[in-house]
Amino acid sequence: MAPSFWTHASLDALRMHGDPLADSVIERLFTEGRVDAVNFLMRALVSNDDLPSSQLPPYVLDYLARTSADLPAIDAEHLRRAQALFGLFGPEIMAVLGFYSLPASYAARKGVQVLDRTGYLRKAPVRRLFETAQFVVDVMSAGGLEAGGRGLRTAQKVRLMHAAVRHLILQDTARPWDAAELGMPINQEDMAGTLMTFSYVVLEGLKALDIALSSRQQEAWLHAWGAVGHVLGLEPRLIPSNMEEARELTFLIRERQIAPSSEGVVMTHSLMEGLKELVPGPLHGLPASLIHFFLDQDQWRGLNVADMLQVPRPDWTAVIPEGLRYVGGFVGWMGDRTPVAARLLRFVSRDFVAAMVRAGNGGPRATFSLPEELQSKWLLAPERRAALPEALRGFGEVLAAARDALTPRVLSRKVA
Repeated sequence: MAPSFWTHASLDALRMHGDPLADSVIERLFTEGRVDAVNFLMRALVSNDDLPSSQLPPYVLDYLARTSADLPAIDAEHLRRAQALFGLFGPEIMAVLGFYSLPASYAARKGVQVLDRTGYLRKAPVRRLFETAQFVVDVMSAGGLEAGGRGLRTAQKVRLMHAAVRHLILQDTARPWDAAELGMPINQEDMAGTLMTFSYVVLEGLKALDIALSSRQQEAWLHAWGAVGHVLGLEPRLIPSNMEEARELTFLIRERQIAPSSEGVVMTHSLMEGLKELVPGPLHGLPASLIHFFLDQDQWRGLNVADMLQVPRPDWTAVIPEGLRYVGGFVGWMGDRTPVAARLLRFVSRDFVAAMVRAGNGGPRATFSLPEELQSKWLLAPERRAALPEALRGFGEVLAAARDALTPRVLSRKVA
């Protein structure tokens, strides 16, 4: 069984393992001096456009064919449940990814060194958020994990991009990589930790928001992302088969990797500045409040990860997530009886996704793409915006009510 394989010794060894299949493709491109092919491939990978076969060497096409054929069998019912879960709680899942999964990954001292080397993440801090969100949308949209599906193709491209980054870092003589200390760039343990941020950590975040999921929903989400992990080049022994295994692996990696670093602090601050552009103007304090909400919880043996990342203390916007503890959680989405805090969080998370769609235009990547079906479900499409209930159109009144009702209780505990 895989869990018996998850030990400090085995994970130490796996920190020296990359991805032989994808690494061999990138190594051959560079060895043959195919500068044009490398540049084209990197541009295509970053832009999320399709990869025209006429412009790719045969061995890159062979890689795409092999990884398509190697997609593990996915239980159709599990996949349907995972996609239905995303259709129901997609905006909240996106918020969890932005305010929990990404900051948590920046707290991994060794893994964040790779992100620091790819300096565009500091210069364009929401770029990784866009890429992460697009990845989830591609995977969880209808047909995404079928042969030729957009989710499968995105995973194939992410895998090649990882190999290209790995190669470039190892060949950088100006800034030699300390493999003895840090392991291989984007190694197997770090890839396993990243997979958990898409799977187990998302489920953790939804639970923290008082969104109750059935065991079948949780297992379905984990199953779908396990298949993605396989396409990404993760060793099968590092892919959990159930929630208990996922928890065990996640907590072991946290125990091993969560530690202070100046790079993690810089990445987190850059992310927060970018996130401020994606929330309504009155809520610019929300990124810090939400990051504290998720990371303050005792999940790393008492270590306050938000403080370790030097996230500013939360302001009054802490009432939005914290209010759920006082007003009963998520019931009756969009109805008049829906608790104030739940309405606010759905409003903010939906607006957060809408802002990504708007901000995705331009720059060196493709426009953030969201299927019309999901836009309609999440009330993002123009014809559905008109259907928003009066309670959400009167956002100012709802906001004032939440602030007045919840601030004294929440901030007395949350703000130093």
